[in-house]
Amino acid sequence: MKNFLVWLICVTAFGVSGPAVGQGTDGQDTVGQGTDGQAAEFRGAASELGCPNVLFLAVDDLNDWTGCLGGHPQASTPNIDRLASQGVLFEQAYCAAPLCSPSRTSVMTGLRPSTTGIYGNLTWFRDIPMYRDWITIPQYFRQHGYEAWTGGKIYHMPRGKFSDPKAWDYQYSTSMGTPFPPVDQRYLHGMREQFSNPILARLIDWGPISQPDEQTNDWKTADLAANYLGQQHDKPFFLACGIYHPHLPWYVPEKFFDQHPLESVELPAYLENDLDDIPPIGRRMADQSLGIIRESGQLRNAVRARLASISFADACVGHVLDALDNSRYRDNTVVVLWGDHGYDVGQKKFAKSALWQITSRTPLVIRTPGSEPGRCHRPVSLVDLYPTLIELCGLPENPQLDGRSLKPLVDLPDARWPYPAIITHSPHWHGTNHAIRGERFHYIRYADGGEELYDMKNDPNQWRNLASDARYSEDKEQLQKWLPVSNAPHFRGEKN
Repeated sequence: MKNFLVWLICVTAFGVSGPAVGQGTDGQDTVGQGTDGQAAEFRGAASELGCPNVLFLAVDDLNDWTGCLGGHPQASTPNIDRLASQGVLFEQAYCAAPLCSPSRTSVMTGLRPSTTGIYGNLTWFRDIPMYRDWITIPQYFRQHGYEAWTGGKIYHMPRGKFSDPKAWDYQYSTSMGTPFPPVDQRYLHGMREQFSNPILARLIDWGPISQPDEQTNDWKTADLAANYLGQQHDKPFFLACGIYHPHLPWYVPEKFFDQHPLESVELPAYLENDLDDIPPIGRRMADQSLGIIRESGQLRNAVRARLASISFADACVGHVLDALDNSRYRDNTVVVLWGDHGYDVGQKKFAKSALWQITSRTPLVIRTPGSEPGRCHRPVSLVDLYPTLIELCGLPENPQLDGRSLKPLVDLPDARWPYPAIITHSPHWHGTNHAIRGERFHYIRYADGGEELYDMKNDPNQWRNLASDARYSEDKEQLQKWLPVSNAPHFRGEKN
């Protein structure tokens, strides 16, 4: 009843419907009004009525290499760390899928990949008839009196169909990433022709660029979000800002490479025979890229570039957070920062698209007005963000969602939480594969029945597969109960 009353007050003051979607033209990413922009009339009214704003920060391919999560001892992320110290840091947050589009689709729809059938990057959920009119997070907030603006990479792309233009009042930035170096300075590592995966062959590259931060699209996106926060708004807002880095290729301004001198870079923990006890599908997910990089003597350069790219992304995040903290909205805005999945740079493989800890764990921080900071050790999923934000903002429950609200953990990080996180990687070329991450054990079931089980307390690097050890059969059975009962087939586009 309380949530309904707060929502009713907001709708009465601001109206349910927002302005029609307006998208800036390519190359002209400037802050502007929607199609029916009006001068602000209710200055500060959102705060007075108890309708918090939402700042929704997505950082692409960001794994646990942050200072606050400690995934790499040399990760330099002071801005993300600052936010984590002010809010609730979910130390065991996991993606719904370890790949960009299915993970982001799950976040924005509140549905697991096993529900929608979106397992890859090439298909769009609205092309599935039953989800053509599905109400996503920004649409739900718009229906309840908010305006929703987006910029950068929130869905799989920052523009076009895969950015879901109709869901937003305005797309203030339709670009992402950083400039590429001159052609003669690309692929100096000499490995491009060795990678059999054409996508990785194109993407695996790194190096400093001469342009300053301000001339990169990621910084411009952050700056436009910062400008939005400096304006007056007549409605509570849902402001999404997506940073492309540290997605490959790792081309960032030189100063971020300088922060990580090559000779001092530490390599991730590695076990030579690590894959020996992993089932065949898991080994296929690992592929050969890491071996190529190691044998070419390029791993240290890759790790350095990854650290530099993360530091650049953190600077972009910090620019937006500084703008919020210096704005009138500082004390009336829910801030959520999330990465879309994990990323492996030398532990078991190179890249994402696997069900292990390093490829599925991601930062998640939620800061709410007036809440106490803390660290939550419970396993949670990014699919939980949709219902969480609804409850934190006092909106009516949406009963159609797969996720569950994390508000009990935001309020009390050590609260009882009997739920594991479910991670799915089921593209048609691999079949149906899931991981179930409990508080102590990480279980993987592959399409052919192959299994992995890890005791994360005693084996955080996941080097010893316990799936065939009878002493852990009960632990395995408890996690098996959470495997999805039904799995939608991989949607591969509408047939003509």
